[in-house]
Amino acid sequence: PAEYLAKRMNGKGNIVVLRGMPSTIDNERVKAFQAEIGKHPGIKVLDAKYGNWNRDDAFKVMQDYLTRFKQIDAVWASDDDMAIGVIKAIEQARRSDIKEVFGGAGAKFAVKKVMDGDKLVQADVSYSPKFIYDAIKMTANARLKGQALPSRTIIPSVLITRENAKQFYFPDSPY
Repeated sequence: PAEYLAKRMNGKGNIVVLRGMPSTIDNERVKAFQAEIGKHPGIKVLDAKYGNWNRDDAFKVMQDYLTRFKQIDAVWASDDDMAIGVIKAIEQARRSDIKEVFGGAGAKFAVKKVMDGDKLVQADVSYSPKFIYDAIKMTANARLKGQALPSRTIIPSVLITRENAKQFYFPDSPY
């Protein structure tokens, strides 16, 4: 998300962050995000608060951001459910300064917005269930070869853009 947003923002502007909830996975995502954004001194992270991976909590956090910050160029919501609350808060406040809301998880509503060329949701990332298959396959292959598993393995998420969104859109999915 950070690399994508930095590129979309042309390396400058204000961004707000909604964290998930205090956890290892949230800490790792935010640490990676901050490391990449740190490469772009023209981008200022105005604040990063917990939205608890919940649309209602994210709505409240975004309302706070909209009240405190007069210029926000982008939002990293870090989850598609939180992006719903963020978008609702932006719409209610009638703010036009925000050019991008980036969630995450590949929820069908977000992928559909990407496919349709939505003005705020122009990309997403997939945390596909296929990742579980990839992890099982790596584990099985290592065990069959008698090898130890690495203490940490990162399976990268896939950037969903208008060009590839159709392959991530499953209208009958519950999520």
